[in-house]
Amino acid sequence: MTDSNLPSVANQSVITSPPRIMTTTPVMPSTSSALKPLPTTPTLASKSSIQAFPSTNVSDTSPSLSTTSPSTSNLTQNQTSPAITTPTTTVNDSTKAPSVTPPPLCSYTVTPIKFGLQIDITGSPPGFYTIKMNEGGQHETGKTVNVDFGQTSSHDIKHLKPCTEYEHYVTFDNGTDGQTLCSSSEHKTTTKSMSQSDIKDVTSTSSCVPGSVCYRSEWDISSSMSNSDHIPAQSCTSDNKIFCIKPGFNDICSDLTTTFTSGNCSPFRFTKNIPVGFLIPSEIHPSVQRKLPAEIDTTLPSKCHLTTDYTCQENGQIKELSELEPFTDYSCIGHIMDINNDIIIITTDIPVRINCDLQINNMKTSVTETSIHLSWTTTSTNCQDVLPTLSKLSYDCSCSPAHNKPKFLVNKDPAGGSCDIEGLEPWTDYTCTVQPKYNNNNLEGTSAEVRQKTGPGKPDKVTALSLSTPENNEIKVTCGPPKNLKGSRRTYHARLYPNGYPQEFIKANPKEKCDFVFKDLNYSTTYIVEVTVFNERHESDPVIEHVDTKYNDKAVTGVLVFFIIIIIIIIITAVEVCRIYVLKCRKSRNDVNEDMMLESTAIYVKAPPPGWRRKEAR
Repeated sequence: MTDSNLPSVANQSVITSPPRIMTTTPVMPSTSSALKPLPTTPTLASKSSIQAFPSTNVSDTSPSLSTTSPSTSNLTQNQTSPAITTPTTTVNDSTKAPSVTPPPLCSYTVTPIKFGLQIDITGSPPGFYTIKMNEGGQHETGKTVNVDFGQTSSHDIKHLKPCTEYEHYVTFDNGTDGQTLCSSSEHKTTTKSMSQSDIKDVTSTSSCVPGSVCYRSEWDISSSMSNSDHIPAQSCTSDNKIFCIKPGFNDICSDLTTTFTSGNCSPFRFTKNIPVGFLIPSEIHPSVQRKLPAEIDTTLPSKCHLTTDYTCQENGQIKELSELEPFTDYSCIGHIMDINNDIIIITTDIPVRINCDLQINNMKTSVTETSIHLSWTTTSTNCQDVLPTLSKLSYDCSCSPAHNKPKFLVNKDPAGGSCDIEGLEPWTDYTCTVQPKYNNNNLEGTSAEVRQKTGPGKPDKVTALSLSTPENNEIKVTCGPPKNLKGSRRTYHARLYPNGYPQEFIKANPKEKCDFVFKDLNYSTTYIVEVTVFNERHESDPVIEHVDTKYNDKAVTGVLVFFIIIIIIIIITAVEVCRIYVLKCRKSRNDVNEDMMLESTAIYVKAPPPGWRRKEAR
């Protein structure tokens, strides 16, 4: 080494003296004034630093550098000159380092034994040692054993896997100085092979895994067991040396072959007959067919000759499957019998409830003014065959809105049923419901509805009847509509009866509006007027009123005119008679006067023509 390769140290000088033989490794300089020799055996700074182990072999003579001094790593990286073996150094008295006790040396050997490996500590001080074993390449799954080699120098680690290579490491606990990795000529050892005699069948005596085939061995056979179904082995919680394989469902009543294979060992097989006793009741899963008559299907091992018989209970009463009713809760158990009809297994309780999917179809209606008749058919996908025999099946009928609770009568028949709902209001819309019931309990989700109007009823009387006489021998009739027609189309009817003659009447033509006029009636006569309304089915009660026609004013006027005319005629006649009489009287006087004048003036007046006098007399 040159001075440039060493860190500078104040007041320190290194003098090379003649070489001498030493048992320590080369002295490495540090930041302190003291130099410390390294041990020839590998050491660890503390217990917590032992977490993983090297995969390479560690020989007794190969030195290992301690990793506790950072100056050592620096020196190794900066060193460029060839390595110096067993140098001799001389240190001044002022810089001489104190002497350090090297850690103890330890080594061990490993010998395969039956069921495991034997660890022997050789040439090592007594004390506490830690042994770690791992399957090749699987450090996290190994075993760790703390051993006190105070009185013995060997330790057996058993319950390992046969024909399996294990990595092993041994460390010595130095107390406060840390741990030392012990050396060995080989860190990998393969265990011995396994024979059939190393495995014991404990199926009949072990209760670790019910219904399983169990084997016990001092070897670790957890991963050695396999069968044709590739079912993994399960360890026994009470004994970690027992491993079990549960046969497949269809392996029961047949032979189960278990193959043992581990590492490079030659495989061998155990064959065991699996009796029907391996069938566990809790693993039998019956399937209840949701139909009537009731059926329960049970899947049993195909290679066993078994039959089943089921009985059910309801409120303490025992019933066969053929006797089960719908909409009822039962608890059933199955008796599994062998070929001799001997019961070998009783299943766990099986809850059974069969809800028939009832449907109300083909609802038909007929009505009167106060009732509705319903009829229907009942169908079911899963209970159709037993519907006619269900004595507890019944129906409720109802119509709403109901002002009063209507009466209903239900008739059940094999195909369905019918009911008559009475006490309803005429000409009213109703929603009618058919509700199936079983054992007097409503069956939810099975009801059916239909909307229906009742038939026309008797309408109410007309209102506001009014009578008048627009003419002395006419009667006018008007009225208002009834409060409730109780039907669809309305027509009004009016009749006129002369008082005292009920068998004789005058009937007006029906009208959609209450407005009638009766003409050419008798004058000064009392009539009875009767008005009703008709709704195409029923006629209301009549509203009756009396009315009088007036006197015949035209006749009186005619009589008066007649009398007046007569009087006028009489007067005219009298006047004429008087006039004639006056004329006659005057004429008579005039004749006398004329005669007198003629006679006195005859000599002065020309005489009338002959015959004039004679002609006026006629």
